[in-house]
Parts: sequence; structure tokens; C-alpha cells
Amino acid sequence: MDSLFLEKLHTLSLGSSLPEYSYLMELSDNVCSVLETENPAYRPLSKSKVPGGLIDFTGGEPQKLPVIVVPDLHARAFFLYNILSFTLPADFLADGKQRTIIQALEQKKLRVVCAGDLLHSELRGRERWIEAWNEFLRGNTSGPAMTQEMMEGLSLLCMTMELKCAFPEFFHVLKGNHENILNKTGNGDFSFCKFANEGEMVKLFMEEKYGDEVLYVISCFEKSLPLAAAFPECIISHAEPLRAFSRQEIIDGLKNGETVKGLTWTENNKAKAGGVEAMLCTLTGRKDFLNARYIAGHRPVKENYALRQNGYFVQIHNPDRQNIALVHADRVFNPEKDIVCVE
Repeated sequence: MDSLFLEKLHTLSLGSSLPEYSYLMELSDNVCSVLETENPAYRPLSKSKVPGGLIDFTGGEPQKLPVIVVPDLHARAFFLYNILSFTLPADFLADGKQRTIIQALEQKKLRVVCAGDLLHSELRGRERWIEAWNEFLRGNTSGPAMTQEMMEGLSLLCMTMELKCAFPEFFHVLKGNHENILNKTGNGDFSFCKFANEGEMVKLFMEEKYGDEVLYVISCFEKSLPLAAAFPECIISHAEPLRAFSRQEIIDGLKNGETVKGLTWTENNKAKAGGVEAMLCTLTGRKDFLNARYIAGHRPVKENYALRQNGYFVQIHNPDRQNIALVHADRVFNPEKDIVCVE
């Protein structure tokens, strides 16, 4: 691994400064180019002849690779760096050798899927959001509190972009409901506010500090992100699927508001019963599809996970822990053993 690349990721993980305009603009443009030219062998083209909403590795690769599922990151650049530095158990990789996740990525030994929601610190930054809101009400859109929030959020954003550019077939980011930097309502997106007016505050901060061009290119990045990823062992999306979506619906889903909303905004206990099992049947490409699992984040869990849909849906987003899911290539995912903390 290039030591300069690792050092760049480490520096970003500190979240101690805002990225320079030229760096953020160039990186955002580069990652858009990567996303817009992804190999249709694993990212099928939509009916519009552009990379669609599904990452699909169910087509019988020469060697099935294990998968790391990363829940909502929410401006936690330190969490992503800890993931990259985490030493995997020896039985996770096919050759039985221990490696860090970044080493395994470089050697094409696994795939990493981030389940979206890159910006907004949420509950972790509640007091800071309230302080930033008070600054905002006084007419200051880039005060100290908001600047600190954006240092952390943009640092994480840049880390994910760097990793996608470096490992395009092995590192993937899915769209979450927070991937809406323009704070628009439409096509399955909704303007966002929780503790303050976070969506609008981020948009205005970006306009003031970076201008419309950077804001636009980042929005293009968000709109180019897939909605779901399918593997023989699991399906991943940001949220629990509201209903059973077909393969073609997901591929064409980036232009369909009902599909976008149904894979990024679902509240707990609002999904149609049986939807997960139906999707495991149609998307995993295996006859024994009930040995696969559907994994997502979105709504917080109290401990390491929550189960729904007869145990086939596993929710893994605990904002107070740095947990990831290790999906082995040769055995059924067990949330009791296969959710690990990287702190």
C-alpha cells in the first residue's frame, strides 16, 4: 500500500481542517467519473443506458469474496479509518491469513459496502448543531460550530471518494437518505432537519465556502450512488426495503422516487411483511436463498443489531458503537458472532 495514500487517509480521518477548494473539486469530479463508468458486469446499465441502482456480484465469480458491511457513518471519519486499520480474523479471507481491511482491499481479497449517510453528525453532535443553529439565526452560516461539523463531514466524504477512486470494484458507497446536499424534496429525497435545520445549513455553508460548482458536483456524486448491493450471501441497502423491489426496479430506481424512498427512508415496522424474503429469493441467485440475509442501517439499534422479517433482515446501525458486519463467503451470517467493533 502506498504510504502517501495511507497518510492522506489518516490526515483526513482527523477531521481537523476543511478540504481545499481545488482538492475537493478535483476529487469530486474524479469520483463522479468513476461512478459514471462503472463496469456493467457488476453494475448493470439502467434503461437510460447509465450505471443503474444495483451493485450485483451474484453472477458466479471465479472466487466468491467476503463482504464488509459498514452502517451509517454520519461524519465519523475516525470510524472509517478504524475500519481500514482493523485486523480481520484469520478465517475471514480465503487464504486464512490475517490482514487489515485496507491491505485486503489492496489485494482484492474482499469487498466493502458502506450503507450511506455520510454527512450530519446527528445525536453525537446534538449540542454542536444547536450551537450552529444559534449562529445561523444570527446570520452566520459558517460559524465555529458549523465549521467544525463540516470539517468532520467533508473529511469523511473525501475519504470515501478517495477509496472509491482507488478501489472502484471493491469499495462501494450506497445512497442513504442523507445523501441530499442540495436539500431538495423530490425523486424520493426530502429536505432534512432534526436538531436544527441541518440540510439547509449544510447547503448554505457549502455555497459560502466553496460555491455552486463544488456543491453541484457533490450532488452529482450523490445522484450517481447505487441504491443496493447484492451478493450470494447478502443484500445491502441503506434502509429496510419498504416492499419487495425487483432487480430491474432497483437497476432503474435512481430515477424513480418510490424506489429511492423505499430503500432509503423506511421506518421501523413499516415495511411490507415478506418483502425481504422475496428479494433474497430473486436477487441472491441461490436456491437456498434463506441462508442469505438482508443487512441495512438507517434507524438506530440499542445493542449490536435488531432482527425483523422473520429474522432475515438484520439492522446494524448503533451510532454509539463502531460496529461493522463481516459477511463470510462460505457460511451463513451470524449477527451474534459476525458483528464486530473496530475501536
